[in-house]
Amino acid sequence: MKAKKSLGQNFLVDQNIVARIVNSVSAKQDEFVLEIGPGHGAITKNLMEKAGWVIAVEIDESLVAELESNFPNSNLSIISSDILDLNIIQLVNEQSKLHPQLKNKIRVVANLPYYISTAILSRLIQARSVIKDMTLMLQKEVAERIASPAGNKDYGVLSVIAQTYCQTKILFDVKAGCFRPIPKVESSILRLEVYEEPVIKIVDDNLLVKIVNGAFSQRRKTILNSLKASCNTIDPKLFPQDIIAILDLANIAPERRAETLSCQEFAKLTEVFFQKLTQAL
Repeated sequence: MKAKKSLGQNFLVDQNIVARIVNSVSAKQDEFVLEIGPGHGAITKNLMEKAGWVIAVEIDESLVAELESNFPNSNLSIISSDILDLNIIQLVNEQSKLHPQLKNKIRVVANLPYYISTAILSRLIQARSVIKDMTLMLQKEVAERIASPAGNKDYGVLSVIAQTYCQTKILFDVKAGCFRPIPKVESSILRLEVYEEPVIKIVDDNLLVKIVNGAFSQRRKTILNSLKASCNTIDPKLFPQDIIAILDLANIAPERRAETLSCQEFAKLTEVFFQKLTQAL
């Protein structure tokens, strides 16, 4: 079947890489696996042999038909949908009711299309309460950005959001020649293990995202100027002159740049913003 460029399809065909991915997941018979974008089922078949139940979400209807034909009467639920249109928490809860013998947190495995990987990752992190971990195939540069530490040039919005809620680690790289059609970029396998207990206390998840986006909106500017320029998008009740006081209360020097702030410092900044906005109500 010809890959559809509009869906960003590049099918993994290297069986050695398939085996490495499945072995790294190491799913158990009492676990769910959610596979996003199963394609022709190269990884799906192997996951089904390991896990108690696999939920495969595929947007391409022709591939859904192929999967249904290849894996009848198996431990597989095939959902024809865009993952971004699904309520992941609701999906997992529904499947848990159907299979009460399995653990109620899922393992996620995905070969994410490059053009939409950020949106899907954000949605997965939002649904982290029902997720144990994620093993994601991403464009190498995106994976490096997510796993990058503070102070690194690649450290940014994705780094802060992912590392606040998950332990992140790049497992291995995947050459472009392992796919058909061959993409123009290389890939990496990234593991994100959701923290069972929050390592960093966040008073408001949505506010954190707004602050981090605002802080990195103008990377070359200081954190003071970036947040001043973004204060209205963070909350209409904020004024540029509020930012100096907020940074002072958070013990963050106004001349620093966003990429130097740790996840803990962004959490503290969110707490101070939250206090300021609560007082303004």
